[in-house]
Amino acid sequence: MSENNGRATGDHVEALRKFLDARATGLWSYHDNRLELVAFAPAPDMPDEVASRFQDASREVSLDRTDLGIVNAVVEQAASISVAGRLPVEVGSGYWLRAFGAERSVAVPIFGPEGRIAAVLSAALPTLGPPDDEEVVELIRHHGTG
Repeated sequence: MSENNGRATGDHVEALRKFLDARATGLWSYHDNRLELVAFAPAPDMPDEVASRFQDASREVSLDRTDLGIVNAVVEQAASISVAGRLPVEVGSGYWLRAFGAERSVAVPIFGPEGRIAAVLSAALPTLGPPDDEEVVELIRHHGTG
């Protein structure tokens, strides 16, 4: 990916974060049975240490990490909703949602023209709604294919 293309992708991910007023948004490409972080946009008030640790931890993610919503979106080939209050405190999405100050995340697989998953786009939201989960899925899906 060229530097300009990478910057444009990062800008796109940040635009989604702002639109949803999310605590964070991220985009991972999917290939070779793993997810690779392409862009991450933390909220401006997120501590640098939290953002940095998350980026390091999610730079490359194996599909055996089913404690993460982004992995479940690939495995299930459908949107994955993670709610902090229903997840373990110490690992996976439950840990990161709490670290971000978010109540839920919505991870949506983005399908390529050949019908296979090309990427996962995810948003960590500060509340359980509104907007409701289905609205967020559609907004993310639209943003991911736009």
